[in-house]
Amino acid sequence: MNDRFPLISRRRVLQATASIGVLAGIGGVASAAGEGVVGAWSLESFDEETRDGSMKPRFGPHPVGYLIYTASGRVSATLSAAHRPKLIAPDAASSTVEERSEALRNFLAYAGTYRVRGDHVFHTLETCVFTNLVGTTLERAFRIKGDELTIRTLPPYIWGNASTLLWRRA
Repeated sequence: MNDRFPLISRRRVLQATASIGVLAGIGGVASAAGEGVVGAWSLESFDEETRDGSMKPRFGPHPVGYLIYTASGRVSATLSAAHRPKLIAPDAASSTVEERSEALRNFLAYAGTYRVRGDHVFHTLETCVFTNLVGTTLERAFRIKGDELTIRTLPPYIWGNASTLLWRRA
């Protein structure tokens, strides 16, 4: 060991840099407050703005879903109503058209890449249940407070209206 360059463990370097906020900007995955979006988030609520400005639950009072951000810049989102019509695998052919339509109306899934700029996150979709969205980038405003992530949708809206989603660290 050299006295001019003491041996420092990786853990101590990470602790020191995190304490001064250096890690907040690595990979563009942190909020302005220095708390990162990386990890798995469980859906608590999904409220959609109505024409009169009030909010209503998009997938009912107890939606289910996960939002996953990786440190390497990947995002995956799966959201749905807690109770959806039964669809029979593998092709749902034994389900009625109405059952298939209702199941799709109460479901959203996509995956791709993301980047963070300030308090906005940009999801670039590589796959999506709505094929017309593949290749698009969805901009979202976000805020992290403790173990809660609040996301507010910005145009283009998937369902035509602004929405606010509340997630809790899983």
